[in-house]
Amino acid sequence: MIVSERTYRFNYNIWLIILAVSLIFRLPATLLLILFVAYNLFFYKHLKFTKKRLLLIGLIASPFLLDLIFLWNNELLQEGLKHAEKRISMLLLPFFILTQNHRFNSALIVRCYAILTTLILSFCLIRFAVISPELWVKYLNGVDLWEMGYRFASSINMHAPALNLHVAFVVVINFYFLKEGFTKVSKKYQIWRVIIFMASIIILFYVNTRLAIVNAFIGILLITFYKKISVTEFKANKKLVLGLALFITLAIAFVKVFPYSIEKFTSVTFNNLHKVGKLDDLENPEKTAFNGLVTRLSIWKSGLELGARNPVLGVGAADGKKELIKYFKETHQNFLFKYEFPVHNQYLDFWIKFGVLGALIAFIYVGLFAYIGFTSKQLLCVFFFILFATSNFVDDFLIRFDGIVFSALWLSIFTKHALDDPQNKLK
Repeated sequence: MIVSERTYRFNYNIWLIILAVSLIFRLPATLLLILFVAYNLFFYKHLKFTKKRLLLIGLIASPFLLDLIFLWNNELLQEGLKHAEKRISMLLLPFFILTQNHRFNSALIVRCYAILTTLILSFCLIRFAVISPELWVKYLNGVDLWEMGYRFASSINMHAPALNLHVAFVVVINFYFLKEGFTKVSKKYQIWRVIIFMASIIILFYVNTRLAIVNAFIGILLITFYKKISVTEFKANKKLVLGLALFITLAIAFVKVFPYSIEKFTSVTFNNLHKVGKLDDLENPEKTAFNGLVTRLSIWKSGLELGARNPVLGVGAADGKKELIKYFKETHQNFLFKYEFPVHNQYLDFWIKFGVLGALIAFIYVGLFAYIGFTSKQLLCVFFFILFATSNFVDDFLIRFDGIVFSALWLSIFTKHALDDPQNKLK
């Protein structure tokens, strides 16, 4: 099939937009990823390889390569292969995206992704209110507010922290283009951008995971104040401060409707910190510690102790969680053993599974966002680093499809944009 260069470039931008938007739905995203690979193989003549591109592909694919290097260290080879299969997209996405020999319309990709994701999730939230009216009534009456975001996320087959990882990124992108629009688009389009921004904030607060809300706020501050306000930009930046005020106003309004949020961010989070490693001493840990920081700290303490047993080679990708649960039982931590908690820290997770090299690779992979963002002056890439680095400190997104493909896709897009920029040498 003969396709003009212009058509191929247009189609590729569309492919990346559709693939990015689909990531909130695992099955369609998996099928689209397979089709995307097939599409690239069909048009293989458009691929161009250089030493720099191959090096960057290797760095982005490093967690997958780690699986292959330590494949022998798993108790069951087939289980190790399953874990490697989960991360194969970390090789495929950069391989096909970075070797494209044409410039992407990165602004179009990012903006369309944020708008479409906001619209789709807004529809899903309305649908949730229709199909589960009893939950809405319950929440409005202040009953079982802790499960609010989790029930909505499960209605679209997603884990709430993973969903809010996407939503926090979307909120900041919407704010970024709201800022860009103050001096470049008409008032009518400014209003639409404000509406999209507000819709994404409402979704963020409804899913209501603590770190994602904090990260979104940091991202908005970053975009608002990342450079000094000049005389010519005073009016635009004044409007940006109003946008920041809008975020805070919606946050206050949300707290008024759902006051449990304050309790969640304060007493629930920081209660019983003196019981780290001693959760069984609590009278009812399910009620008083299940969602608290003390549980995470107790898990991390056990993870550090387990990692110290095998600091060089680790215990294997397929055996990490199994060994951690076994350690809970061995150290008589019955609450942690009963609920079989994962480590909830990606850096510690890789250390347990792959030893020192694993922890190093985890830091290198996440740090690539900072390196690419700062060297190519991509503010959204810098924010993604903040978002992904902190999220992986309290969770382990590189063992989940939504974290693996989400990060690999955007890291590849940001890196390709940096390679396309003639003023960026990407040293």
